[in-house]
Amino acid sequence: MPGATMKAQGDVMIENRRKSNLKVVALTAMLAGAAGYAYAADMPLKAPPPPKPVPFFFVNDTSVSATWYFNSTDPGVSGGSDTVPGGNFGQRNSFYRAQGSVDHFDVWEYGTNLIHLELDQYSKKDPILGEPGAVGSREFFGFTRSTIGFNEITHSKAFDTFFTNDVGFEGGFTAGVQNNYLAEQTTQYLVGVNLDLKIPKPLGTMLVGVLARKEFTHNQFNACGPAGFGDAQSPAAGFGGGPCIGGGLFDGDRDFKWDWNLEIFNAVPLTFIGGPLGDALRVINILNVRGPKGTGISTANCLAIGCFGAIGGFANNETKTEVFEDVRLTLDASKVFWTKPGIWDTYVGYRYWYNKFGTDHNAALFALAAPGTSIESTAYVGTTYHFK
Repeated sequence: MPGATMKAQGDVMIENRRKSNLKVVALTAMLAGAAGYAYAADMPLKAPPPPKPVPFFFVNDTSVSATWYFNSTDPGVSGGSDTVPGGNFGQRNSFYRAQGSVDHFDVWEYGTNLIHLELDQYSKKDPILGEPGAVGSREFFGFTRSTIGFNEITHSKAFDTFFTNDVGFEGGFTAGVQNNYLAEQTTQYLVGVNLDLKIPKPLGTMLVGVLARKEFTHNQFNACGPAGFGDAQSPAAGFGGGPCIGGGLFDGDRDFKWDWNLEIFNAVPLTFIGGPLGDALRVINILNVRGPKGTGISTANCLAIGCFGAIGGFANNETKTEVFEDVRLTLDASKVFWTKPGIWDTYVGYRYWYNKFGTDHNAALFALAAPGTSIESTAYVGTTYHFK
């Protein structure tokens, strides 16, 4: 049947055209794909973003603290100094000390830096210039410590041993001034080595500094020189001026001998307690032991203030080994209450200071006149805010 034949032929033609069109489409797609591939190959690939540069300071922490010490002492300041000139002979004295401080700690490629600045306000039991009825004395004190690791500067693990994680150079500077009866100004330089000890992980971190120290001070108690601009004589020596005790000239400068220092820092996390509280608690222990440094008084100056006898310059100014230990329990409060660690700490602690400032607790001044003032034993509380 012609109609059927024509229909069949038409269907074949349509089918052939359809297949031809599919081939064209397929070929076009292949060409397009090949062209696209070639185009993509010719186009420069977009480089992945470069890693962020490592900051100069890996750790950079600045914080402010407020601390209250309940039973501080000031060597030589007897009880009753707030009401009686020179205090009451034989009466022990202790008082509060309020402290505000700023600390900065950083870690960089080759070592660490620590800067500590503090302002202390003493109670009226330790009056300004030893003048009864005056407000309590104030002290400004600061120190720095810097380390350079030997592993870091050698780019090796040569100092990572069974005993140490690292060994390094340590240096520092200390300065302070207090307007108490001595009106003392202190300057110290320290240099030595720092050991990062390898201890079991549950015991945290332990750093040991073995240092040599050189100290210079000036105090006004017996500083009686020629009259000049202002009162060159100590208010405490004659309570308002007068001849120097000993009758001679003394500039008040003291140049101490080099001494040795052992500084130990240990931070122990209390993770064994478990839970959020265990992760937020740690114990920090600081132990400093300093060797005797002499009197710092020259023979000429000693003759001016009286060298010998129970209250002589040598007897009461000869220094002894000094021991300072500070133990505190610190809580990362911001981690416990707001799950934001490292912002706000609170702490309680205990400080024991034997032969404070190197004074000899057995010397007449610290054993008889102002007994117990050469040894400080006090609890304290405080809080720290870290700037992030």
